[in-house]
Amino acid sequence: MSSAAEPQPMTPVTNSQRSSREFRVDSLAVGMVVMLAMTVVGRGIGFVRGMAFCRLMDDTDVGRWSMAFGFITLITPVMLFGIPGVLPKFTEHFRLKGQLRPFVRRIAIGTIACTGVFVAAMACFPGWFGWIIFLESQSTALIYSMAFAVVSMIVYNFSSDLNASLRQVRVVSLMQFVHGVGFTVLSLAWLVSGGDFTGLVTVFAVACLVASVPGFWSLARNWHAAANPGDESEASSTAASQSTSLSKMVRRLAPYAAALWMTNLIGNLFELSDRYMILHFLPLPPGASASGSADLIRETMGQAAVGQYHSGRIIPMMLLSVGTMIAGVLMPYLSADWEAKKLDSVRARVGDALLAVSLVFTIGGAFAIIIGPWMFDVLLQGRYRDGLALMPLALCFCTWSALVMVGQCYLLTAEKGRAVAFAMFVGLVANLALNAVLLPRFGLMGAVVATLLAHGVVMVCVWAAMMYFGYPVGARTVMLSLLPFTLLASPWVAVILAIAIGWSQWRNPESRERLLELIPARFRERLAEC
Repeated sequence: MSSAAEPQPMTPVTNSQRSSREFRVDSLAVGMVVMLAMTVVGRGIGFVRGMAFCRLMDDTDVGRWSMAFGFITLITPVMLFGIPGVLPKFTEHFRLKGQLRPFVRRIAIGTIACTGVFVAAMACFPGWFGWIIFLESQSTALIYSMAFAVVSMIVYNFSSDLNASLRQVRVVSLMQFVHGVGFTVLSLAWLVSGGDFTGLVTVFAVACLVASVPGFWSLARNWHAAANPGDESEASSTAASQSTSLSKMVRRLAPYAAALWMTNLIGNLFELSDRYMILHFLPLPPGASASGSADLIRETMGQAAVGQYHSGRIIPMMLLSVGTMIAGVLMPYLSADWEAKKLDSVRARVGDALLAVSLVFTIGGAFAIIIGPWMFDVLLQGRYRDGLALMPLALCFCTWSALVMVGQCYLLTAEKGRAVAFAMFVGLVANLALNAVLLPRFGLMGAVVATLLAHGVVMVCVWAAMMYFGYPVGARTVMLSLLPFTLLASPWVAVILAIAIGWSQWRNPESRERLLELIPARFRERLAEC
């Protein structure tokens, strides 16, 4: 009688195999749901903070904060030469090749080097930076506080971008929530207790560092799993192969980083140009130019006008920040589909995102216009009438800007970032030219109209580039682009048209199926049962 077969020895499970099973990414459906939920709460908190800032500070200090915040948030990607910006596009590419560790390490080293040079420049030339940002020389303590805020923002953005590129969307949403709540609580406590403007900037920096903690905790927890996607161990790499991979990596990343840096540089100049034109070139009242204090009058009037502009942009900028988050969440998924050669999926995701942004932002803008008089009369005590008048224009061009952000995700995924930079350059030239014509004649309102028209120019250029590089820009895209413009006619007309467009898309079986895919599976099953 033959003996029973001996059990076969189990194949040992390597660390890389175990890690590859442990690493999990958030699906786009879960990511969007969590992001939108956190965004509703976070933007509500941001709205409260914006209203409180306008009440606790006069319009001059509100203008100074607008310039300081704009400098901190918009200068960071420019002075880093687009280096961290390659994370959303290339993290998945190098992760699948088992080169995530050297990729991220080199990006971190480049980021730290650029940050050190820029902070040293701010420390050596505080007076120059004070004039550039505020049109007047500021205290050294304020410029040092600004430098601290720039460093803190870079730390926060690096942690957020790396988690987003690994598709850890829930962590990124938590970071944004912690930052919004933390900055609101700390800043309002500081202002109510009589704190000065320099301390407000420092509070912002502290909030950035606190919000970075969940991101670094998630990276520490998932790093080993993320960095070992397959059976090959990184330990087998030799020093020579690492040197070769560095040169290949630089050649692979440099064109994209250069295009992204140029896009950020021109885009940030475009974003700040209207406020700087208002600050420097706002026309003086009759007779003021003949007085000896013309410079002081211009400085005070310019900062007050920027404060009025800031009040009218509180809700529009909330919508734009949501558009930024949608683009940030979308980009890694587009990159993953691009790496898998799923080009139809890339185009479908972009089209659905454009549809959602146009409809939701238009309806949200209409609601803001309807409640605007109450908000400015009651919450802002009637002190920002100019902000109320310009808010519909700001809602329109911020919605256009959000649409452009989604569109440029397609171009960046296709590694056609130079087209985005060119579109931003055309918009910047248009903004400066239009401001030069309209600002002296119509004052603040002329500057806002110029900015609206310049955003329209950028949007047209981006659509043309997308069409040239394979995206089917058709009647639907044109319709979604024109929808926010109806806010200038009537908020009720805008709502009716948005609902009609949404219903027509829902009746389309293909569109309805893709929209249902954005709903998590368990909720989809419950809907099917019903």
